[in-house]
Amino acid sequence: MRYRGRRDSTCGPAFTLCVAVPLLLLGDAAAMGTDADEPSALNQTLAAVRDCMVRSPAPWAQAWQQEYIETIRQAAIHDPNASQYDRRLHILKGGFALYWQDLRNTQERSHFEVRRAEIRWYVENLMAAELPGGEDTALLRHQYEDLANHAAESLLAQFSFLDANEVRNAKADYLADCYRKIDAPLLPIYLKPLSQAQMEQIKGRWHDLRYARVDLWRQLGGGRTSSSTNRSSTKGQPHPDYLLAQRSLEQWKSHIWAFATTEPEYCRVAAENEMRSQKQRREAISKARAEELRLDNATLQTEYLAFLLGALLETAKEEFSKTPVGQDTAPQGR
Repeated sequence: MRYRGRRDSTCGPAFTLCVAVPLLLLGDAAAMGTDADEPSALNQTLAAVRDCMVRSPAPWAQAWQQEYIETIRQAAIHDPNASQYDRRLHILKGGFALYWQDLRNTQERSHFEVRRAEIRWYVENLMAAELPGGEDTALLRHQYEDLANHAAESLLAQFSFLDANEVRNAKADYLADCYRKIDAPLLPIYLKPLSQAQMEQIKGRWHDLRYARVDLWRQLGGGRTSSSTNRSSTKGQPHPDYLLAQRSLEQWKSHIWAFATTEPEYCRVAAENEMRSQKQRREAISKARAEELRLDNATLQTEYLAFLLGALLETAKEEFSKTPVGQDTAPQGR
């Protein structure tokens, strides 16, 4: 009976609590692990962003880089319950790698603020926008191809001496880059198809800038390399006709941005601040150069005067040395 009593005591309330409490703690830990799964996806995306910045570092201080990544984090968790959140993070991860490699950054704080405002816009837009389906993606790819074909044909018509193969090569490379960005549409211009009215406006703008392409051709040495024998690619440099086509095709993006998107106010403010900062830097450089020229002129004048005084002293010494020693005392002797 005593043995049975002991056995009953191990199955009493105290034993139940000893078993239940660890189980509850394990349940809480499992719940915490489940909650951590969502931010871990964002953390993995931010780690990929950080890797891109390490592979191709910007001339930014470490604190600036942390600000930049924190801006992406805040924009990405703007609506963490958005539909297709994992897909949006996947687009951010793949699209950022393509976006970052095209950037040309500087050490100026005002320029950094523009970059920070841009990435905030792109990520917030990505988190809130309706993601394209298969039909929308196919249509957008077709529209970019249509624009590229229009541009290539216009170039060959405007500059009949261009090598058609080089123009086609530039078009193919341009479209390949566009297709990659359409598949990972971080930037707003790759998220949704254009309307027919927007397509017509963009093509009209291309026609309006035909004289700007003449200036571009001249900047690339077109006036000096008009013959087919001289227009050839040098070692390590693309063919001049390829460069003209490539840079002309890049103009499409500025037109699409102008007609297909509206940037937020904070982006406009950052851009205005950068322009103001650039103006101040130019004025400071101009003032410094003027001061340098003034000092140079003053130095030249001082050196010139010193040279004249030295010459006069040398002349006086020579005249004095030619005068006879007893010439001034002779009248006194008589």
